[in-house]
Amino acid sequence: MNQRIHFIGIGGTGMGPLAKIFLEMGWQVSGSDLKNSETTQYLQRLGARIALGHKAEHIDGADHVVYSSAIPKNNPEYLAAVERNLQLYHRSELVAKLLNEGRGVAVGGAHGKSTTTSMIAWILEKAGLDPVVLIGAHFEPFGPGAKFGRGGVVVAEADESDRSFLRYHPEIAIVTSIEADHLENYNGDFTELVNTYRQFLHNTKPNGVQILCIDDQQVRSIAHDFPEAVTYGFSAEAAWRTEILDITPSRTRFTLYHNGKKYGDFSIRVPGKPYVSNACAAIVVCDLLGLKAETIAEHLAEFAGTQRRFQILCETEQGITVVDDYAHHPTEIAATLKAIRAGWDRRVIAVFQPHRYSRTKFLLEEFTTAFNDADIIILTDIFAPPPEQPIPGVSSEIMADKMRKLGKTVYLVNDQSDVAEFLKGIVQSGDLIITMGAGPIWKTAHEVCELLTS
Repeated sequence: MNQRIHFIGIGGTGMGPLAKIFLEMGWQVSGSDLKNSETTQYLQRLGARIALGHKAEHIDGADHVVYSSAIPKNNPEYLAAVERNLQLYHRSELVAKLLNEGRGVAVGGAHGKSTTTSMIAWILEKAGLDPVVLIGAHFEPFGPGAKFGRGGVVVAEADESDRSFLRYHPEIAIVTSIEADHLENYNGDFTELVNTYRQFLHNTKPNGVQILCIDDQQVRSIAHDFPEAVTYGFSAEAAWRTEILDITPSRTRFTLYHNGKKYGDFSIRVPGKPYVSNACAAIVVCDLLGLKAETIAEHLAEFAGTQRRFQILCETEQGITVVDDYAHHPTEIAATLKAIRAGWDRRVIAVFQPHRYSRTKFLLEEFTTAFNDADIIILTDIFAPPPEQPIPGVSSEIMADKMRKLGKTVYLVNDQSDVAEFLKGIVQSGDLIITMGAGPIWKTAHEVCELLTS
């Protein structure tokens, strides 16, 4: 394969996995990004040619150029690709080509996409089905969340944030939950977002299957439009109903029933209800693809989680546990903290970096009550990826004041670089510290581990 494909923003969560797929398919791959990262370094080791910064000359020699919704139309590489009349693709167009031409499994929803996709991919891989995989998170077995398999099944996240999942026509479409998020791309209209999910489900191939989590009120509300859909969850009405047997810090055990009949007992190495729900969806998919319950249970029990999804980073001699989690929406935050309460008898310190002014504005009241299961809350300034700008009247300080009025113990540490040192001053033996957010707050978790273990 002599063709070269160039990725603008190759280190992105959606772009890195796709670049890995093309490398494994034998293409020449180049790309650019503003900074080096774990993903760019991984891709370089696989043979990708990566430049820092964005310049028109970076696309020299490329036949195809890929961009994402994060790339502005005035990006010099994008403009050069247009000027040179090169094949220009939105990331989702290439994912759609892979997904639509194979036995596509598209995992959509506000929460749990990466974990559910990873669980499905892991089980299928271990069972020898050799899938194509595209995950929006680093997953150790597949590097930056991807692999090119030849088994015919394609498992991918379906991202609603920019409506790009409407390009997908999968054989199996999953919706885990629907929340008022990314409304800046839906004219601030939640109904418009819900209707877009409907359209995603309607795009399932003829004779395909929709899999819906009816524990979620919004998913339940649209399930009536899909009478043939397969339902799952903790609800008594779910076709695939799950019950938790017990939760410990290292393992959660649960039973799954199919149409009232016991299907099997399962366990996962991550704690709490949200992960059981994700596992339930993964089991249903693997069953539909022909795997036996015993095979699914065996491989699911080995699943170790993805990066930044309840990732335990260190446990100190003083019994302090440091966890990093991607939760950045109120529902995710509340569910994660509730899972900690169920599995640990610890004082919980939650460190939260709000992500995007627009999200914080839409969900300020919900954020205020999402931390009820935390004993201490530390807030740092809102992280706003370009091109987002501050919004008057939206700040971490306002959020902190609202939480204090509810009786919560809240500290505001404006500069993220000061948070680790602040934590060192208040943490006690036996505490559990969890950093939460979609921005670079993960760095703080690593800094805390260094400070507490050095």
